[in-house]
Amino acid sequence: MKKLIKFITVVTLFMSFSLLNAEGIADIYFYKAKPGKYQEAADLMREGRDLGLANGQSVIVHQQNMGKGGEKIFVWVDFFENYTQRASQAYSNESWAPFIKKFNSQDILEPIKSYQMTSLDEINPGDYIVQIWTWAPQKGKSAQTLKALEEAKEIFESHGFLIDLWQHGLGSKNFFNFVMLSNSKEEQAKSLESLLNDQEWQRKQLDWMDKQKYGRLVESYEMTSLN
Repeated sequence: MKKLIKFITVVTLFMSFSLLNAEGIADIYFYKAKPGKYQEAADLMREGRDLGLANGQSVIVHQQNMGKGGEKIFVWVDFFENYTQRASQAYSNESWAPFIKKFNSQDILEPIKSYQMTSLDEINPGDYIVQIWTWAPQKGKSAQTLKALEEAKEIFESHGFLIDLWQHGLGSKNFFNFVMLSNSKEEQAKSLESLLNDQEWQRKQLDWMDKQKYGRLVESYEMTSLN
């Protein structure tokens, strides 16, 4: 959305080994509320989300509650089944024009970054507590990193998490997102406690964190839907 029109009128195909089996794509936009503008920022994000949903688009807005920037960070996500849908549907309805004008002239939110992602597995729709771990694979070892992420997914889901795997594309580097979804704080706590007692994961965690066997941790944060 940073100068919304510019992003949605440019259709770029970022081809990679993962795109061939993609389950969908997502456009991600990060913003930081300016001092004293938190409530106005939240209201503006909700307004845009509700307009998108009214037009039949898959739009969610999140508020970050852990990680760099803390609660001042807002995230806008557009989901599409494919690039054809993205090109034909994204902000094409006339009802978007007033909001786009309003958004591009506002002084409430500061754009931070934006990028596109490709889903590497079936997307789990719903209203979740979302933890995101972004990994940069070692040079020439993306396939090994993805395989290790898929193995980790099996472990995490055995402890009650829903896991989505994504690969970054346009606007970012060849990063992978390991996305942990929980229906509530209580379920999240139960899953984390169970995971921490898993001896197999204790060994694999050393490979990820201490040995950096599969890549480098770029960032991690938690966010929830902006209701």
